Amino acid sequence: MDNDTLLFPYDRWRPGQREAAESLAEAVKDGSIFILNAPTGFGKTAVIIYGLLKAGADKVLYLVRTRNEIIPVLRELQRFKVGKAVFLFSARRMCPLLKAENVNIEDFWSTCKILRLQGECKYYNGIADIDVDDIEEVIVKSSSPFQAIKLLEGLGLCPFSALKMLIGRSVFIVATYPYLFNKDIFTSTFEPLSYEDFHIVIDEAHSLLNIQSILETRLSQEDIRYALEEIRRYKLPVDVQGRLEELYKIMSNFVLKSRGMQRVDLERLREIMEEPGLWSDVAFEIRVARLRELLEGNSKKIIVRLGISKVERFASLLFQDGVGAYISVDNRGSKMLIITPLEPCIVTSEPLSRAKSVVLSSGTMLPGNYIRDILCIKGKSIIVYDVEGRHMEALSFATRYTIVTLELTSKYLFRSNEMYTLYARYIVEAYRLLRKSMLVVYPSYEFMDNIVRGLRNLARYEPLNLLVEDRDTVLDNVVDYVKKRKTIINAVAGGKLTEGVEFLGEDYSSLIGLVFIAGLPYPQPDDYLEDQLKALSSRLGIHDAKNNLYDIFAVIRTRQSIGRAQRSPNDKVIIVLGDYRFLKKSIREQLRIPVNKTLSNIAEYITIISRVAELFGL
Repeated sequence: MDNDTLLFPYDRWRPGQREAAESLAEAVKDGSIFILNAPTGFGKTAVIIYGLLKAGADKVLYLVRTRNEIIPVLRELQRFKVGKAVFLFSARRMCPLLKAENVNIEDFWSTCKILRLQGECKYYNGIADIDVDDIEEVIVKSSSPFQAIKLLEGLGLCPFSALKMLIGRSVFIVATYPYLFNKDIFTSTFEPLSYEDFHIVIDEAHSLLNIQSILETRLSQEDIRYALEEIRRYKLPVDVQGRLEELYKIMSNFVLKSRGMQRVDLERLREIMEEPGLWSDVAFEIRVARLRELLEGNSKKIIVRLGISKVERFASLLFQDGVGAYISVDNRGSKMLIITPLEPCIVTSEPLSRAKSVVLSSGTMLPGNYIRDILCIKGKSIIVYDVEGRHMEALSFATRYTIVTLELTSKYLFRSNEMYTLYARYIVEAYRLLRKSMLVVYPSYEFMDNIVRGLRNLARYEPLNLLVEDRDTVLDNVVDYVKKRKTIINAVAGGKLTEGVEFLGEDYSSLIGLVFIAGLPYPQPDDYLEDQLKALSSRLGIHDAKNNLYDIFAVIRTRQSIGRAQRSPNDKVIIVLGDYRFLKKSIREQLRIPVNKTLSNIAEYITIISRVAELFGL
């Protein structure tokens, strides 16, 4: 596309869009890091694409958090008439043979490899006979990535392999985070390309503050039992068996004193596991033996479930620098060993420092100096474009009315049945006065469970439509439920229902009339948080480390939650900041949301909610 004749595909620019796009284009040309801090409804995606095209960017890797967030990016690329584009998300979710199977990522790739070696995957076999132009035509004609996957499957093709074929000729590659931040996935997908070949765009870039969790590996007692069975079955050395038995013993004898992640002796684990190469060799021997069995047995349906694959991955991360080791429990109460990096730097420094240019986009970004320090970006200048700061007078976004309640707090010292009941009363009183649904956001599952118990007690006296997030919540089901009835949506800050999801009616207006932040969403205190603080403090100093891990963390999660209710310039919303600590100076300054009313009791609260709900038509 000739950037001299580049057209903006909308009737008019919104206030600040053209200026932001021009600034972005210059930053991309200079190889800088451009931070776009813009509120919901600004049109960030269109601004970014315009700026990249104007700068003549030749290869863009556009990263989003979830596969659903690929859709709006592809939609904007179509509006700009960018034909050379492809998308990528989890190969496991695309696979026609295995997507319905409950199989972890290690077992998926083991199974995929065996099916290909046996010649049993007709979809992979079909790739040899397809022309890349035909694949591109499917992508161009599809209304969504999911339709494209179905069409490719209908043509008898492996969707993942087909999409990979378009990488070389695509200007824009829209993909989920692991395609950049997991080095093994990046290399296997894009080779011979390297980081230096790409302009990088990262949507919802505030997520980078905890991006190290993308490498986190967990090993359950059940995983170890499976691995031990395989070691015995295939007659691997007794020494290897003994090492896993010792690991299992440590987990069994470990006493969990509280919820969260509790520290375990990292050096002791390394001593037991010896070195990662040992477990790579063991895993290779078991895979070869398993493959031989399957080939000789002529099995037509193969799901390879290998416990040793998880042990191999666990050992690989265990011996890396900058990691911590912890024990916690899963949803079923079973213990698991966790190895995780302590800082984002381990994941972000290399790709972001080596890329041609970087665009970080969010409605809740940190100051530029924090970004550079936390993500360890080297060799690049940073340009921050704060839309609200530069164009606030011209912007006409959704009207807000913000309340702070003084008698509520999630502070641990004040947590009690009385406080949980008081929170429940505040929530129910707002629900009674609204015609629209409300989103209630809690700092943790534990805190939510206590308040939801109070809501259910109140529901015995009057009907309440309660929807409670858990680890199995399906987003589409939640949105469909809220479309049909006024609902109290109970969600956890940073969870599935507070980022990247839209609650929209048929007219694309928000279904949420009130967002209630039930407690300041600080991270859960545990040994992992303590180790993170120590690691960050060694580089940034204790003050800045605490600010990043506590206050900025809480501010970002609060702003993201509020954004669920404001999806267009016409949306109106009541915001209830249900914790007196929202008046803390550092929180107030970074949150940047004017407070309309500070209330000291529930009677005042009912009066104000009633008046504003009627005024806003909520």
